[in-house]
Amino acid sequence: MLSQQLKIFLQVVEAGSFSKAAKHLMVTPASVMKHMNTLEARLGLTLLKRNNHGIQLTDAGKSLYEDGKKMLADSENAIAKAKKAQLSKGTTIRIGSSLLNPSSVLTNLWIPLREKYPEYKFRIVPYEDRKDQILSVINSLGDRIDVLAGCFNSRTMLQRADYLHLGNYQLCVAVPKGHPLSSKKELTFQDLHGERLVMIKSGDTELLDYFRTILNMTHPQILITDTDYYYDIETFNMCEQTGMFLLTLDAWSDIHPSLVTLPVEWDYQLPYGILYPKHPSQEIKRFIKIIKEEIVT
Repeated sequence: MLSQQLKIFLQVVEAGSFSKAAKHLMVTPASVMKHMNTLEARLGLTLLKRNNHGIQLTDAGKSLYEDGKKMLADSENAIAKAKKAQLSKGTTIRIGSSLLNPSSVLTNLWIPLREKYPEYKFRIVPYEDRKDQILSVINSLGDRIDVLAGCFNSRTMLQRADYLHLGNYQLCVAVPKGHPLSSKKELTFQDLHGERLVMIKSGDTELLDYFRTILNMTHPQILITDTDYYYDIETFNMCEQTGMFLLTLDAWSDIHPSLVTLPVEWDYQLPYGILYPKHPSQEIKRFIKIIKEEIVT
């Protein structure tokens, strides 16, 4: 790359005087003059003639200026080429994306970090939220998909992958459109009395098992109806078709167009985060470490 003195020489010529160059470089004219004296002494050449109107190039100065401009352009091109080469051989993170657990949960968090870590690229890999296949997707992390982002609180899921907590979603209730309660802004416990509330069956998600116990103890009038251990789109379809309510998350408010997701007067939440392999590659380890340091802490 060009020496600092040669860069200052080019700036002096462009500006037409030491004082104008110094103003552009945000240094003193004396500093600019010192650099020019050092450059001329090092090269054994007289490059500039000083006069009351500024500077005038000698023949040697004209020659160095013309070649220096070419050298500067070549230098900038070389740096740009090197950056492009680095980006082309960067690290690609394959993020699984589904209707219930979209990749945007992670990619939106990464937006402020793109300039700081330009070597990372994301490849979005679609998968289905089928309750009979989700464990196979998690078991295969590191093969077709590197990470999943979303709400994964099942004990069985967490035995199969490592988990980085990012935040919390609010527990809500989805009500079929047309139901008298669907127009409310917030539901009360009493609103749910006598209604069938669909939720995952007990035994695999500790937080929801605790929530179920609290409901049974304090509001036995709420009729809990079990579904499978995991939701998929058919769970939402079933509630819309039967008129039953669904225990859901605020993040899933747009999943089904015929269900209205409403907050409830309770204050219960579920964590969301990133699932990644138990034995991740060095690239994934570094990526998770960056997330921990830049986003979580």
